Amino acid sequence: MKKWLIGCCVILLLGVAGVFVYKNYEKHQTPTAVRVDGSDYALTDEPADLKEIGDFVGEVQHLVDRYELPKRNLESNFLKKGTKIYLEKKQNESLAQIVFYERDGEKFVAREIIETR
Repeated sequence: MKKWLIGCCVILLLGVAGVFVYKNYEKHQTPTAVRVDGSDYALTDEPADLKEIGDFVGEVQHLVDRYELPKRNLESNFLKKGTKIYLEKKQNESLAQIVFYERDGEKFVAREIIETR
């Protein structure tokens, strides 16, 4: 009886530990992102084609926790407050949109995150 009770406790603890590890793993899968006009954009290290950069949208206003997606416009989970954000000159309606962000004096591409659920 005592061994059975200890076995059940061990199984319960392993189950709780498994759930914790899984949730922690899922949390760390969150991409670095910025929210612009209601859409989230995943940051890349892809250099921007300067001919494609359009209008200045604004600057990052708020920084949220690294492992949560931004919820408000001009909010990021990675970019510093004050980072400049630009739109793409020609926006293709059928493809995912891109915006550009400035880091260390250079401009990079951020691609729209499209959920496929």
